[in-house]
Amino acid sequence: MVGISTKGVYALAAMYRLANSPNAKLMQIKEIAAMTQISHGYLEQILATLKKSDLVVSIRGANGGYKLSKDASEIEVLEILEAVEGKFFVPPEHLGASVVLDSFWQDIQERIRKTFSMKLSELDAAYQTYFYEI
Repeated sequence: MVGISTKGVYALAAMYRLANSPNAKLMQIKEIAAMTQISHGYLEQILATLKKSDLVVSIRGANGGYKLSKDASEIEVLEILEAVEGKFFVPPEHLGASVVLDSFWQDIQERIRKTFSMKLSELDAAYQTYFYEI
């Protein structure tokens, strides 16, 4: 079964919290950890990975912390997940087994990309749409 690991889920949760920080205020790891219930140590690792991928910036010091590197409307969920999980798709060298399988994998890739191309800033609206459809 293909899935998203805990690391991917936690990375998205941390980024969501940063996106919803009032006035784009810097957030310390302990604040994010408390809000997301992610252990401090694991969150440090995730934020370091997100920083290497230029999705967050950090400021050192007593009033330091983390914030998004760009506006939440410019960050796709897919970017976040791939930063911590790696690429989601079947590499081209695995294609060519058969026309049917190639078509299947290409269709799956397009669907995943479409689903996860949602912007971080669109998650609340997506939730509202889903919540009210039920």
